[in-house]
Amino acid sequence: MKSRIVSRSVLYLNLVQAAKSFQTLGRRLIGFAKRFPLAIFYGALVVLVLLLYQGARQTVSIYLDGAELWRVDTFSRTVEELLEEKGIQLHPRDRVIPERDTVLGEYTRIDLHKAYEVAVIDGNRLSLIVTPTARVTDLLAEEGFALGPHDRVEPADLVETYDGAVIRVVRVDKRYTSSCSELPYEEVVRRNPALDRGFSRVVTAGRPGLEEQLIEITTENGAEVKREVVSTTLLEKPQSKIVELGDNTSLEREGRVLEFEQAFIVTMTAYCPGTPGSGCPLDKNGHSLCTGRYNNGYTCTGKKAVQGEGTLSSPRMVAVDPKVIPLGSLLYIEPVPGIGKIGFARAEDTGGAIKGHKLDLCYDYHRDVVKFGVRRGIKVYLLKDR
Repeated sequence: MKSRIVSRSVLYLNLVQAAKSFQTLGRRLIGFAKRFPLAIFYGALVVLVLLLYQGARQTVSIYLDGAELWRVDTFSRTVEELLEEKGIQLHPRDRVIPERDTVLGEYTRIDLHKAYEVAVIDGNRLSLIVTPTARVTDLLAEEGFALGPHDRVEPADLVETYDGAVIRVVRVDKRYTSSCSELPYEEVVRRNPALDRGFSRVVTAGRPGLEEQLIEITTENGAEVKREVVSTTLLEKPQSKIVELGDNTSLEREGRVLEFEQAFIVTMTAYCPGTPGSGCPLDKNGHSLCTGRYNNGYTCTGKKAVQGEGTLSSPRMVAVDPKVIPLGSLLYIEPVPGIGKIGFARAEDTGGAIKGHKLDLCYDYHRDVVKFGVRRGIKVYLLKDR
């Protein structure tokens, strides 16, 4: 308790002494001011000027395209005044950051971006642009080159522009059209044992299907560069063609079961051997109307040209196309309407007009040739060798 009282007493004495010291200092200052009033005035003025100078002076850093160009102390109020003060001449498209009318503040940074020329080819139109913009996307947006959803910019890897850069805007358009096309049908072949070999018949006619295709057409700068089918829709399924091929190789004629290789439908004519006894007309050179100069009465195989009876022992003689019916083949010829039974025949001759599915039937007399004429749709069997 006693120590606290002592501490308070010491503090009180110190405060009293400090008050006396301030009073003494005050009296001395008042006395100095009365003795030297001008000195006090000018001193205060100098301090005020120094404060105003310090407040009006700005330290500004000027950067050109990212590199520091100057660090200057200036009394200019705005960015524009500082640029004029330093004699910096700018192109109208040069970019100044901050804006030119911005009031300078302490340690302000000014960035200058010099403009340069860039060529932009938009489709088929060339534009020369003076710009300080570095990024390609920003440049195109600023200059009004709006890009469509499919448009592209070339070179594709060009991110930032440079002096003399060439930028191509490829205008890509996609349009769609549809087209219908036929689908081929399948041909199904079946064997029919009830149908003679060499013949066929269509059971069901084939019918193509119908398919609709959606086609995407891509154009670049107005020129078509790609046409692609993007989807297909089946409108109608194709119907298969069903064909039956004859598989039967036997027939019964004249009490006999005959085996044959195949059957034909042929056109038949007739001829005579052209010999004097046949009654065949001759031309001025003595050539027969039926056989021409080959009117010696023999076939090309060396056999005597005779009519025959249409039996196995005495078959009829016919001229054939060897590419269709080999010479020496045994045939069975179905009855000819208006003529009657022909029967068995042997391919022993050829003729200049006998090509393909044609037969020339030999008669002994020319009058029978005239009567026979031309007969179409005659069925003939190529018999197997006996």
